[in-house]
Order: sequence, then structure tokens, then C-alpha cells
Amino acid sequence: MHDHIFTTRERFALFGLGIAQAFLLLLILLPAPRDSDVLRVAAPARERVLTRLSPYGPGFEQELLTAFCDRYGYELRWVKADGRDEALRLVADGYADVAVGFGAAPDGENGGLSGFTAFDARPDGGDEASGVSAASPAETDSAPGISLAALLARLATGADQTPLTDLVAGPAYDHARPVLVRWSEPDLPEPVNAVLRDTGPGGTTADGQPGAGLRSALLLTAWETSAGPAVPGLLPPSGGPAILPAHMAAEASAVPQAVPQSTPDATRHALVDGDSWRLWQPFMAEPTAGRATGKPLSYHWYWRGDDAPLAARLAAFWRMRTAPADTLLDDLTERYFGFLPESLGVPEDGGYAGASGYADIFDLMDLMTVVAEKLPAHAPVISQAAARSNIDPLLLSAVIFQESRFDASARSKTGVRGIMQLTQSTALLLKVNRMNPSQSIRGGARYLRMLWDSLDDLNLQPWDRWFFTLAAFNQGPGHLRDAIRLDQQLGGSGRTWRELKETFPKLARPRYHALTRYGYCRGYEAVAFVESVRYYYYILNGLVALSRPEAEHLAPLLDAVPVRWPAV
Repeated sequence: MHDHIFTTRERFALFGLGIAQAFLLLLILLPAPRDSDVLRVAAPARERVLTRLSPYGPGFEQELLTAFCDRYGYELRWVKADGRDEALRLVADGYADVAVGFGAAPDGENGGLSGFTAFDARPDGGDEASGVSAASPAETDSAPGISLAALLARLATGADQTPLTDLVAGPAYDHARPVLVRWSEPDLPEPVNAVLRDTGPGGTTADGQPGAGLRSALLLTAWETSAGPAVPGLLPPSGGPAILPAHMAAEASAVPQAVPQSTPDATRHALVDGDSWRLWQPFMAEPTAGRATGKPLSYHWYWRGDDAPLAARLAAFWRMRTAPADTLLDDLTERYFGFLPESLGVPEDGGYAGASGYADIFDLMDLMTVVAEKLPAHAPVISQAAARSNIDPLLLSAVIFQESRFDASARSKTGVRGIMQLTQSTALLLKVNRMNPSQSIRGGARYLRMLWDSLDDLNLQPWDRWFFTLAAFNQGPGHLRDAIRLDQQLGGSGRTWRELKETFPKLARPRYHALTRYGYCRGYEAVAFVESVRYYYYILNGLVALSRPEAEHLAPLLDAVPVRWPAV
């Protein structure tokens, strides 16, 4: 026997095979080539990113991203990320261009993430061409992602991944306090059970029910600090809301009256970010309570600084957002969060929010009862009236609930009566008997459409136009026009509800209503009416989105939703 000696041809064949294997490995490990016309966004599937509950748009972050893409000609493409760490890693390694949708505790500068490059939104904050501040790290590869040489070195030496210090943190544009949530019953309330067992969009739950993408809806941004978990031993963010034993919850919240350690299972706790708490709390079970804890979380966008064209555009975009004259952030905040009652906030005095400090838990219970017991009898009329007047029947239902709680004999001290609380003059105009619930609903829907149509000359955004319509329904179109003119006289545009809700109450003061055509007006009631209808409308939509038991009573209304709502 003798050793086989490779011929020259065999050596070339083996060498070619090795090259081919290396090339295939690189194709697997390297990020996809950067498409200059596509913006790849890594974000956790949270309510502020891609909304599930809100009827007011696709999501706060999505609208911000759409504004950026529209301005610079990008196609928006989502990259799945279970949490902050994964989103940042996807950007650092070149699989995504921007990471958004999560808060970071201010445990340092630069967005609360130690070692990050801070983007300075001021015009003199850094290199105009790159959008990176003067404190940017040393230059890396000229293209995003990882270079071939770096990848081969990593494979050969087992070196760490691309450092996150290559990322740039945009300016803070929102803040939310972490909230410690407590349940007194042993079983988790809905929708937390659904969140924990959900498999995500398009999947099914453990019991075979279709998934709605709710698993990450309450992911815990309180953990998102560079130092790691805020409380050692808790579940990681990707596990959903962390359920704390009572003794650990006491350590986290420093609440003296916490449940004794001898009964660790008597109370359940979870830590969620403030925005998630405010948006989800109306759908939680009655015994839930929460308190703010820790430092506020700051929201930033994160991107790589070495993609010069994209970095420059992101820097310019955020300079526009932080300019005093720009209102995009304010307008989006108002639309997605402005209707939430002040009582949805949580106390910061060391105690929990009890029944009296809730988002009026009794009001929420009343809404659920009315949906189950009173609304079904009027559902056919609501559906027909909404379809004829091109109004979302859920919005019409929210108006009816706010006006009368579906009580056909309701009477106000101001003289309005019936299920839609119409004035006598309005009922005569509409030629309806306001004490007949079916006629009142049809007339009220028609009146809302008339008011909407009367605002055509103002060229308003659809939702602002509907909020103006609701204000006119409550206080009359003349007082609405007075509020618009007063807002313009005071330096506003008179074209957004965000501005008008500040101006309307001034019509109750002599120094202001003396300047108007129609005089004194209870403008504060108009604001309260619009915000309440917005809130109830949000809840009704959420009940449907979550497939709550109450949703079966709302289902007959859904076929009447206008196709192009709300721009109809």
C-alpha cells in the first residue's frame, strides 16, 4: 500500500470545492445587499409601532417612518425583532437600517445606552454630510453590514459581533415611565393570558385559536438598559410581561405595604412601559392596578453612522422634527394618545391606583354592560344609519353611549332629549321624533354627516375633521367656527384638534367670547365630549381586535364601516 498522491488536476478540484464552500457560507452569513431604495426597520411588535387596538391610524412609529420614507423616496420594509437587543443587533450587523419602537432608561447619555454615538439635533451638532456628531467613533467599513475581511476574521477567531458603539442614537422624542402592575387574583387577566400564549401574526395559540400578534404587545421596556435587567432574576423581555413573586415586586417598587413574603403567590405583578399600560389598561381585568416606578424611558431611533447617505437623511429628518415650527410629533402624539383620560396615568407617591384613581373603572364596566345588554337591540338601526351617512357604526355607537348610555328616555338639564340627545330645533331640522330611538339614531347620524360636509372649506386632515364635527355636534357649528377664528387670532392655524382643544374652553371667558360672533360657549364641554367619544371609540375597536366576549355584540355593525374611512 502506498499513500495516494494528488495529481495537479485533483488539487485544483479540491481548491475549487473549498472556494465554493466558502462562498456558499458567506452567502448564508452575510446580510442581504443593501437596497438603496428600501428602508429596513427592526422593531418589536408593540402598540406604538404597529397598532392593533387603535382606529386612528397604522401606528405612531409607522407614521413617523412613513413620513421619512415619503420625503426621501424609500420603500418601508419591516424586519422582525422580539425586543430591543435583537433590533439593535440587526442594525449593527447590517440586516436592518433603523431600529425603533422601544424605550431606554437614562442610565447614561446617548439615549440611555452606554457607548452609543449621540446624534445632536442642533444645526451645529456634528458633521452635516454624515449626520454623526463630533464624538463619532472611528470610521468603519464604507457600507453597512459586516465586511468580508471582518467576517472571515470572526469565523477564524470567534471574535465578538460588530460592536453596538457603531450605532447612532437620534434625539429623544418621547418619554414614558415604567409601571408596576399588580393583580390580586391568582389567575392572570386577559389580555395578558392571550399575550403569553400567542404565537404572533398568522399563527395559532396553544389552544388552537388564531394568533393576533399580541405576544409582544406588553414587552417590558423597563429592562432595556445597558446594565441589563432592572431587577435580577426576572423573565427577559422576549418572554412577555414578567410575573413577579410578591417579595420581588416589593423590592422592585419599594412599596411598604406589599404582600408579605409568606404568601408569595397571593399577588401577581408585571412591569410594563407607561404607554403600554395606558393603552392596554381599559382591556385588563378589574383588579389590575399600577404605579409608576423608576426613571422615565426615552424613545430614540438608532442607525449606523457609516452609511453616509442614509445617516445624513435621518439626521436631517430629526433636525426638522426638533425644529420649533414642526408639529408632526405633537400631532401624532395627540392622535394616538391625546384622548386617554388623565386618570389613566399612575400615581408616583408610592401607592397603587385603586378603584377611585382608575381610568374610571365604573365607567368602563358600564360600557361593557351596555354593549352586552342594550346595544344589540339598536344594532340594526345603527348599522343602517351609519351606512347611509357614511360613518363608522362604532363611532356612532360611541357617540350614543356618551350622549345617553343608550337610554331612549334620557333628558339633559339643557333641554336635549332622547338616545342621541338632540335639541328640539335640530330634531325639527332633521324632521325626526327625538324620543323615538330609531328616528333619533337616524337623524343623529344624518346630522353628523351634515356637519362633516359643512367643514369641506377648511381642508382638514380626516381625523381632525371628525373631531371638529363632534365638537360642532356638541356645541353647534357656529361656536365651532368661533373657536377656529379665535385660535387663528391667537396665532394658531385653526386646523388641528390639538390646537382647538386648547382654544375651545376660552369661549367660556368674557375676554374671549366678547371677540366672537356667537358669544359665550361651554367650550370645555365640547372638549370633554370629543375626548370621551374618542376614548369609547378606541375601546370598542379594541374589543373587536382582541375578540373579547363583548365583540360578538359589535360584530353585526362591522359590515357597515365605510371603505375609505375616515376620509369619506
